Amino acid sequence: QLAPWLMGVNYFCIGVIRSSLTDWTPIYLSEHKQQPVAVASTCLFAFELGGFLGSMAAGRASDSLFHGRRGPVMALCTGTLCPALLLLDATTDARALPLVYFVLGALCFPVHVLLGLASREVVSPQASSTAGGLVKFVAQLGASSAGYPLGLLQQRQGWKAVFGLLSSVALTGGLFTLPLWRTVARVDERAIERKHKQKGG
Repeated sequence: QLAPWLMGVNYFCIGVIRSSLTDWTPIYLSEHKQQPVAVASTCLFAFELGGFLGSMAAGRASDSLFHGRRGPVMALCTGTLCPALLLLDATTDARALPLVYFVLGALCFPVHVLLGLASREVVSPQASSTAGGLVKFVAQLGASSAGYPLGLLQQRQGWKAVFGLLSSVALTGGLFTLPLWRTVARVDERAIERKHKQKGG
């Protein structure tokens, strides 16, 4: 099936972005925005808090607003990360930085949570663990890419190039998730088929 591979691409992108924000924030805020360590700590707390609240809201929206479909929430959150990352790089007011990090967390963490769930829902029960392990493996590859490769880019091109790349990664992840917009869990597909048969009969 194509769905797990599309989710894997998105998971890679989210892994890059999430690890970049958690690993590089203290250095980024100190070097690029001349902010003290206390501001970085506050921003990372806001990032985690936004992730917690955003994950709860995303799960609710997926179940209620989109009737169990994970694709719309994943696509919207991943795509919106693109302008949010550019906004972070453009923000100069220290008081606004925690708010931007809160938004980034509210967009980033829900995708991470829903991808782990959705990857198991769109395949047969016999392959659910394999699909979950596959996308998690790809996510770890993305997370590892946030280390040396991004550090090398920062040294050669600066932070503007780093955030330009991260925003492009977010946009790519969102585009790869769009085909999953109408994808439902296999159990839901069987229920829909039964309803159609009952109506037809």
